[in-house]
Amino acid sequence: MSFTALLTLLGSPLLWATFVALAYISMTRIKRERSMFRSRRRSPKSDWRHFVWPSLLLAVLGTVATVLLETTVNFEWVVTFTVLYALIVLTMHPRFMSPAFPFLIMLVVIGLRDVVPLAGLTNWVDRLAGVEWPVYALVFGIVTLAEAILLRWNGIKETSPTLILSKRGQFIGGHVVKRIWFFPLVVFLPPSFGLDFSVPVILPIPIGVSLLSTGALPGTLLGRLSLYRGLLAVVALGLFAGSYAFDVPYVAYVLIGLFVLYELALQLIKRENRGTTPVFLNGNRGAVIIDTLPGSPGETMQLVPGESIYKVNGTVITGGSSFYEALQLHKPYIKLEVLNLNGDIRFVQRAMYEADPHELGILFVGEPMSPRLRLRKL
Repeated sequence: MSFTALLTLLGSPLLWATFVALAYISMTRIKRERSMFRSRRRSPKSDWRHFVWPSLLLAVLGTVATVLLETTVNFEWVVTFTVLYALIVLTMHPRFMSPAFPFLIMLVVIGLRDVVPLAGLTNWVDRLAGVEWPVYALVFGIVTLAEAILLRWNGIKETSPTLILSKRGQFIGGHVVKRIWFFPLVVFLPPSFGLDFSVPVILPIPIGVSLLSTGALPGTLLGRLSLYRGLLAVVALGLFAGSYAFDVPYVAYVLIGLFVLYELALQLIKRENRGTTPVFLNGNRGAVIIDTLPGSPGETMQLVPGESIYKVNGTVITGGSSFYEALQLHKPYIKLEVLNLNGDIRFVQRAMYEADPHELGILFVGEPMSPRLRLRKL
């Protein structure tokens, strides 16, 4: 039985489409970081590590729920869900990687089957309609609840620094959260294919997030998005639980509304972010830190994104270039005046060595290293 389930996982085109998307997203991240800062922020291994952990732990808990509830679908449902989701994943946009989007398409097609002629697909859609709405509510609720937890638990880790242009043409910094989590979930097919028992099927569901943070630190935006996702998950699971007690009319339309709200919540957060004064913007604060490279002196000195270096050994600096010039003047010992996120000044001091990386591994707001790179606009 477990071997059959494993075959359904390995034979799913959704699994392999997800691998392709993850490799592409990791490759483009590294290329962008090197073009902007001369060095990548982290290795490709980190993308694969975040892909499987801690999402697999949550997937085990979710699978326990679907197995205990004997969540049953049919062959047509599995094929339709898998094909639609794989096509969505191959767009290479993690923001669309949620069951909300294939479910939305499936429910709309089912709802229109009596209005729009479907030619040779009529029997297939009729079989698709045989799967009751509580299955959609349960799967969406479990996956979205897991997403809400992952956004808080894992989303803020190892975000990717970036540079963009403001509406006035100024260089501003930001952090990109672009991640895919692996969330396999077990459902059952009724006895078929000559078997006298329910066939377990592992759905290799990818959960994705894509968010640019400029007006606040990534944790703030992800926390808000996590709250919205959690509320939608609670409503969906509440509808599923209510299906055992009473018959809810037109609940499919309520689910469609939830799927639409899933996307609207993200758009609301993005709009608020664009309308907020950028955090990573050079001005009277000195050289604003976007990030530090792992294992670098900047990380050792506990410099964090959003802080700014105001003085180097008493010399006022205005950006990354003046910071580098000040370092050359004041070797071999430096004392930094740093404005923290609350606007308070703290002092950091350290000896400098010949083996130290350029600018101590600190990534500043400024022009990208590659002159051919075209920056996106806010």
